[in-house]
Amino acid sequence: MNKLTRTQSIGIIIAALAVILLAVGVIAFLFTNYFSASKKNSSPAANNIPAATAVSAATPSQIAASASASDSAPSAASAPSGASQSNAATGEDATQPSGSTEETAAKKLTEPATLPDEMAELLERGGASSEELYGYGCSQLVVVNSSGSTAEISFFERTNGVWSKDSSLTCQGYVGSNGTTDYMSEGASATPRGLYSVGEAFYQYDAPATGLDSFHITSDTYWVDDPDSDNYNKKVVGDEKLGDDHAEHMSEISSYRYGFVINYNTSPTEYGKGSAIFFHVSHDSPTLGCVATSENMVLAYLAKLKASSYPYILII
Repeated sequence: MNKLTRTQSIGIIIAALAVILLAVGVIAFLFTNYFSASKKNSSPAANNIPAATAVSAATPSQIAASASASDSAPSAASAPSGASQSNAATGEDATQPSGSTEETAAKKLTEPATLPDEMAELLERGGASSEELYGYGCSQLVVVNSSGSTAEISFFERTNGVWSKDSSLTCQGYVGSNGTTDYMSEGASATPRGLYSVGEAFYQYDAPATGLDSFHITSDTYWVDDPDSDNYNKKVVGDEKLGDDHAEHMSEISSYRYGFVINYNTSPTEYGKGSAIFFHVSHDSPTLGCVATSENMVLAYLAKLKASSYPYILII
């Protein structure tokens, strides 16, 4: 009798433990479901309002206002890499360049600027556009508007998102004796039409005031115009490096007293497509292919141009 009672007691204890474990499982299940439901109800989607219903709840005036704001705000995706989105509305980037050397070297503009009608017309005639200038980061533009072998030279500058003309730099000058051409070749006595970056400044005597990188022309400075040379359309210093190449001896050409390089056919260089295209001092006559104006105006342009503004020259 005592032995049976012990067996029954053990059975009762096991049954009780099973009931307790079952109760704990039920409680855990209920708690988990309650917690999940609470999280779901606390999320924005808990209202179960479809996106289309949410949009249709807006009034027509609210929708129009939203569309207007979207159209007027510059798109962050359209800005150059690294540009500050917060400055997109101003057209300027106040952030410091970061990352690679190329990013540091590139001037960041966030949107094409406004420009005067005269500049817009000149760009159109020259086959260029403000978007192209924007892509280059250009904020200074020299325009050579030719007629035969003469030209009117003018200057435009971008400041605070607006291009404007500096009339003090408008002057008369010359291009090649055969005018300008789209089909340039060595010895053509014509000036290549197109949009080119402004290169280094140069001088024979005292260094001029300029924001461009510059080099001093000495008796050892040559510019190779030999289409068969590996140094074609390049500056060479020292006649020992020149070899048998034909080249301009820059110190012996008085019109090179002051000037700057026009980066035509420089990168890449096509052999026979023309070389040594400069903006230099004029002798009051057409050139062999360069752009020329008075010494005072060359110096004025050198003083105005800045490498940090990524200047370009448009020859029409």
